[in-house]
Amino acid sequence: MRIPDVRPQAFTAQLRCDRCGVLAQHNVDIGFNNFLQIGFDAGYGSDIGDGTRVDLDLCHRCLTETLGPWLRLARTHGNQPSAADPVAAGEPKPVPAAEDGAPRLDL
Repeated sequence: MRIPDVRPQAFTAQLRCDRCGVLAQHNVDIGFNNFLQIGFDAGYGSDIGDGTRVDLDLCHRCLTETLGPWLRLARTHGNQPSAADPVAAGEPKPVPAAEDGAPRLDL
């Protein structure tokens, strides 16, 4: 026989963008929907360092401003673009270039 019980469990209640500092709460407005969370352990021979833990939380605005030219974007499961969608044609939003023509990562 199983006898269920309830116990509190820790969870992430807020995310803060590591670049711009914008704060999101899991149950307020759009919550974490517009955040990218990256977490991995660097592997053998990595420039980051073997076994180094990497964690990064970015809002989608900072994601497109820093990595926009390299993002491969496509609509999934019949999602339709909204009028305010910066990726309406399936192409990344242009990122202003630095004077030397390279993408700006300091926005």
